[in-house]
Amino acid sequence: MANQTSPQETLSKRITAGMLRLGTALRSHAWEGAAAAGLTPTQGEILTLLLMRNAPMRLGDIARDAALTSATVSEAVSTLENKGLLEKRRDANDGRALALRLTARGKTAARKASQWPDFLVSACDGLSDKEQGQMYRLLVKMIYGMQVRGDIPAQRMCVSCAHFDPAAHARGAAPYHCGYFDIALDDAHLRLDCNAHEIADAATQRKTWRIFSKG
Repeated sequence: MANQTSPQETLSKRITAGMLRLGTALRSHAWEGAAAAGLTPTQGEILTLLLMRNAPMRLGDIARDAALTSATVSEAVSTLENKGLLEKRRDANDGRALALRLTARGKTAARKASQWPDFLVSACDGLSDKEQGQMYRLLVKMIYGMQVRGDIPAQRMCVSCAHFDPAAHARGAAPYHCGYFDIALDDAHLRLDCNAHEIADAATQRKTWRIFSKG
């Protein structure tokens, strides 16, 4: 018999149980999509990461951002190279180093891999705009908290960025400001992975978080 959530369990435990269900669904859909594409979920994750970054990445950077071991990434990358989905080029910032980028076929495969979690998009579409905004804000808070505790790699997110001002438009519908793009932002438009991200110093991050978390 399947384990059931006890009525006496804390709400945080119940939320965790719900997220574990989502994780199971994500893993199942990833394996199904990967099998249909002749890939593994890890290979699909690497392709998707390179597509999202839209720039060549070193093997070590891929391993760090995907929270994978260098050995796992190296094996997956070798397979993707043999399939003609990735290619190595000299790093533009360091001619002695190699960086990986998607081939034309790789971009096509990456776009398909990025669609594997689309069943969750459909589930989110069943929520109201207000519910989606609230959920996204909570996800930002949880992800940043996990980052601070060292549970996940550092993310290129607004709340840790030197360009982010959490109180620039405090009385407006879009209370935050991005100095890089010079735009006002609301919760729904915060970014979890931004190419313009510049890590703020520790004191600035603490101040930003204190203001943001109370909003």
